[in-house]
Amino acid sequence: MTHKEKPYILFAHNQNGEITQTNITQEQLGRIFFNEGDRQWDHIHMVLPEPAWDKFYEDGRLIYEGFTVDQKAFGAGKAFYKDGKPMMEGIFGIKGLLYGKEYYPNGMIRFEGSFRLNQAYGPNYPVYGSWFDEEGKLLFHGKFEFFRSSIGYPLVDKPKGFTLLKHPLSTHHLFMWKDARKYMPQH
Repeated sequence: MTHKEKPYILFAHNQNGEITQTNITQEQLGRIFFNEGDRQWDHIHMVLPEPAWDKFYEDGRLIYEGFTVDQKAFGAGKAFYKDGKPMMEGIFGIKGLLYGKEYYPNGMIRFEGSFRLNQAYGPNYPVYGSWFDEEGKLLFHGKFEFFRSSIGYPLVDKPKGFTLLKHPLSTHHLFMWKDARKYMPQH
């Protein structure tokens, strides 16, 4: 079986934040991805070719361990701050987390939930989940709303005060793909 014949696993979320899983072909994926009018893309999280387990180090410190494709986080994994504390963990796709947890540098959970795979400029952003303060107090639970800045970068509108996690430059390359479209047929 060639790479193009292998089924892709499509993860999606519904309005309640629940994750579903469906096998699709590369051709079906391409039709969804390249049709900008197809609102189905708003609910798609990940298409998984064949990932490999890997570990990445910087200055002798582990900064990521988990599944990768083309040396980018893709699938189940965990990223760490330079001091070894967890930064994020869960299911990764192009441009960052798709479902999982983000942590503050002090090790406390910051966000847990699902993210939207961003087709445009910028990282993935939360669509449903829970936001906590640095002491662990729940600040918000539910559906997140966003808008795009003048340059197209996603910004969270609701809840007020929530900002996207800034990846240290050392780990930024693990999550930001230059072009994942090579896995999808163009029409």
